[in-house]
Amino acid sequence: MKITDWLKSGFGKLVIATGLLLLFSTLGYYWLELEEGGEVGLSGAFWWAIVTLTTVGYGDMVPATVPGRILGALVMISGIGMVSSLTGNMASMLVERKAKKRKGLLTVKISSHVIILGWNDYAFGLIESLREQADRKSFNLVIVSDLEQQQRDEIAFRINLGENLHFVHGNISQANVIARSSPDMARTVYVLCQNGLDPKESDQQAIYAVLALRTLAPKVPVYAEIAMQENKEHLLRAGANEILVRGEISSRMMGMMGISPSMWSFFRSLLGIGDSGRLQFRACSTDDRTKSWGELSAHIRSIDGGLPVAACKLGKSLSLQDVMDEGSALDQFIMELFKSSGQDTSLGVQGPEVRMNPPDSESMEKYDGLLIISPGGGSEHG
Repeated sequence: MKITDWLKSGFGKLVIATGLLLLFSTLGYYWLELEEGGEVGLSGAFWWAIVTLTTVGYGDMVPATVPGRILGALVMISGIGMVSSLTGNMASMLVERKAKKRKGLLTVKISSHVIILGWNDYAFGLIESLREQADRKSFNLVIVSDLEQQQRDEIAFRINLGENLHFVHGNISQANVIARSSPDMARTVYVLCQNGLDPKESDQQAIYAVLALRTLAPKVPVYAEIAMQENKEHLLRAGANEILVRGEISSRMMGMMGISPSMWSFFRSLLGIGDSGRLQFRACSTDDRTKSWGELSAHIRSIDGGLPVAACKLGKSLSLQDVMDEGSALDQFIMELFKSSGQDTSLGVQGPEVRMNPPDSESMEKYDGLLIISPGGGSEHG
């Protein structure tokens, strides 16, 4: 709310009226009591005005003149109604704000949070995985959906994040709804297939949501889930960094189970479902980049028993300058048009590259991190 709007509101006018009454009663008491030879200073007069206005009445300062007593009576009579109205309005505002937050109607003012757009029953597994990787105290989650109040209460009870969980109520395809989740300050955004919607409609809303996100927060990583394979290309063009087609991985896992049930047990452990180790990411240090894949793998194995399985290059931001030829007059003309019009030249984020089990002689100089299977504490049985 703007300061001018606040001043015009009923609560703002009440605060101004209370402040003016406090000011005039302070000056009046100071002038009346000082005129009669009193020894009351301006700070003492201000103290008397607050005590009298709130009808506390400590009795440590009492007006000795008739005009002073008349002033005190007027201040007390005014204070009974004014202070009661002020505290009542404050309490009402707090209750209203809490109700709006519970209904998901407030703008979320936090940073480095995770946003989930849409909702389905598989989201609980996503949240559990995110919580395992983050500090509970610093993990803030914002869920944007058009779920009913009872459903939001059930989710809040099951997730049990307390004040770290925020809801934004509304359609995820609308930019003004997404904006209330502060996507420009977020760490990551997930777009999910929504319960109760036709697959085509769900994917359409996901595409609109990603387009809105790329306008509101062009640099935030966006990972999306879609229901129909044919919409994957549309979502990529909208700006999603990575896309998962629902059922794609599970169908392949079931096929592998037909070859050997042990494959499913292996992938359960890899994803951290079992207790026999899980896949983790480790950033490469400056010293790591001076080694070869074989040397670094042996070094990590000797330290904690972790098993490196892949080398990674992280995604990076791309702009028109990265894809255009500096020697081309046409490309230079296009760049000048973009700059003169003040348009953003960013093209989004290039996805990461992963190389599984490279040769021992492979230099780690160009890689940013490793995927490592951490040592497990037990075994998983299919």
